[in-house]
Formats: sequence, structure tokens, C-alpha cells
Amino acid sequence: MRTRFLKPALPATVLLTVVFCCGFAAAGPETAELTEVWRAGGEDDEIFFGSVAAIRTDSEGNILLLDGQLSEVQVYSPAGEHLRTVFREGDGPGEIRQPNDMFVTEDGTICALAGFPGKIVKVDADGTPAGQAAFSQGGDSQVPMGVLNRGFDLPEGMLLVGIRMVFTGAVTQQTYFTTICTDEGVEKVALVEKQNPIDYSNFIMTEAGLDFVWSRVAVGPQGTIYVAPDRNSYEIKVFDNAGAPTGTISREYSQGLRTKEEVKAARQVLEAIAAYYPRPPVKYETENTAPAVAGMWVTNDGRLWVQTGDAGKNTPEGTWVVLDVFGPDGKFEKQVALPGDYQARQDALYVQPDGMVIVVVGALDAFLNQQAVSSDEGGGASTAQPLEVICYRMGS
Repeated sequence: MRTRFLKPALPATVLLTVVFCCGFAAAGPETAELTEVWRAGGEDDEIFFGSVAAIRTDSEGNILLLDGQLSEVQVYSPAGEHLRTVFREGDGPGEIRQPNDMFVTEDGTICALAGFPGKIVKVDADGTPAGQAAFSQGGDSQVPMGVLNRGFDLPEGMLLVGIRMVFTGAVTQQTYFTTICTDEGVEKVALVEKQNPIDYSNFIMTEAGLDFVWSRVAVGPQGTIYVAPDRNSYEIKVFDNAGAPTGTISREYSQGLRTKEEVKAARQVLEAIAAYYPRPPVKYETENTAPAVAGMWVTNDGRLWVQTGDAGKNTPEGTWVVLDVFGPDGKFEKQVALPGDYQARQDALYVQPDGMVIVVVGALDAFLNQQAVSSDEGGGASTAQPLEVICYRMGS
């Protein structure tokens, strides 16, 4: 089940890779200045969120919130005014079911990724249906069953992350993939793949088996692609927008052991994911450490912001998460602590290209509730509070 890189057919001169081994900042993190701009959801808002699956910003600074449970996108102005709702649940034009992710193209087209069966449903900025696309490996190749988990716009095409599935008796051959595709979804360059077959005659769901770059992939200006393939290594591979490797960003990092509460949360996530499979597992296996890299974002200035699996531990007083910041040249610059009374394990963080910081309060409980997994000892569905989305401006 080892993740492997696929070498593109490119000239040897293009394949030259530079490695940036970055030292750790001895001075400690600096605390960011965050100013709340707006908030939505919660108990007193007319807008209700079932489960926020993705947050994106368009070219006008509008913020789009993808609700994976309600199968819709709420669009807000930079100042927090609710502008419109696009998409709805269904199978017709401009309709989608339980989307996993979305991205916005340069011309403002909103592309939502249906999880299963995987497809890309497109609408214009005002919600007018704009067609569909499906992942294909080209030629006569078809993907009989597939899942799309992540998607990003590229200058020429898009980056897709998902699962190809082939059924052979009691075994489902799963191939996790990260690939550059055309605007129609046809694969051009495969970057990373991993095999994780499922044997339903003895279905053991393991955290290591399910691990892939789902939350460890980002795209920056000019389509630069960042991928952290190894769960237990702080190593980020960098590609240009055509898929040619251009560098590796890494630093020394030691994973701390999970607490009992963190192990419990990891088990709950496995149980929630198991709800997508036709048969329940006979056993669950979690890891005793969190991933080295838990999340990545790129801002318009070319800086890469990295959240580690232990980013919420040992934070400065009054802060809740610490991020590593790398410059456009791939060199480590600093650590930034974000102030607030949030929990890195429960609440989701999103850093937008324009530097806006968005927190989804109660994200984990909402996901567990959607899958009817309890976060309490008593069992049954989780009693999650209404999701609240809070948007901050970073800096003075």
C-alpha cells in the first residue's frame, strides 16, 4: 500500500529537482493579528450549514461555502453579505449529490465534485448550469466506478484527486490517484498513486490504508502544485502546472504520540468513512501518531502555509494552532500562531489565497453527525451544535 510517484515523460533537464531542507525557528512562533470580518451559521442565523466540505474564494473576493450534506454552495461577499445559493440536490443540470469539494475557474465557473459516482458539475457564477465533466484516463478507457475527493483549477485544465475502483468478486481494487486533467476530465499527467484493495470477506479498515494526500495537496499561483505523499514524513513535493517536479520542501519533524482523545477521534472518523462502504468492517486500526502534515494552503504571494498533525499542541497562550510558513522560493520563513479559543481537533481551518483566515466551528462533530457516528460515549448520532463559520482578516 505504498504511495508511489509516477514519472512524467519529460526531458531530463526538466526533471532536475532542488531540495530545500529547512531549519526550525528557534525564536518561536509569532502571533498573527486577526480581525473578525463576518460570521455565518450558528444558532441565530437564517442560513443553516449541514457539513462544510470546502471553502473557496473567487476572483472578486467572494467566499463560497460548499455544504456537502445539503448539496449546495452559499456565496458571500467579502464583507459577509449573503449573495446567493447555487447548486441543489439532484441529478439534473446544476444539481449534485453529497459533493466532496469544489473549485472556481479563472472565468468564474464553479465546479463541484460529486463523491460517488465521481463527476464534476459546473455552474456559472450566478448558478446557471454550465455542463459536466467526468474523469477518464483517455482513449477507450472508462472508469466504471470512481470517487472524486479534491479538485483544483490549473492554467490549462485541472488537478483531480480521487479513487478508481474495479470489482473482482469479494475484492474491490482501489487506486488512489492525483492527476492533471484537461477541462473535460481526461488524464494528462499522473503524479501520485497508491493501491489499497478492500477484501470484503475480511474487511479491516485501517487508517494507514485509507491515508492519501486528501488534505495534503494545494495549488498556488501559476498552478504550482504541492503534494505531501508520505503520512509520516514532513516532505512536500513541488510540481509546475504541467506536472514536472521542481523541488522538495522539508524540515526536521518529530511526530508526538496521540492522546486517548485523539485516538478516539481517529477511530470515529474511520467509522464515519465506513458508512460509505457496502459492508461494515470487522475491525478498525488507527495509528498512534497524527500525520506529519495535516493541511496546506498557498496565498497569492506564493507563500505556503502548512498545518502539522500536532499544530494544536503546545501553542502560545491565547492561540489555538501554529502554522509553518515557507516563502515562494521554498525556504522556511517563520511560524505563525493564530489567536482564538478554538480546538485544532474539532474546528476546521481554511487559509484563503487573499490571506483571509476562516474557521468552521464544530466541523468534526458535524461530519460525524452526517454519518450518524456519535462523538459521545452513549452511542447513536452525534448531538452536534449548528455549524458556525467565522471569517478573519490577517494582518494590520
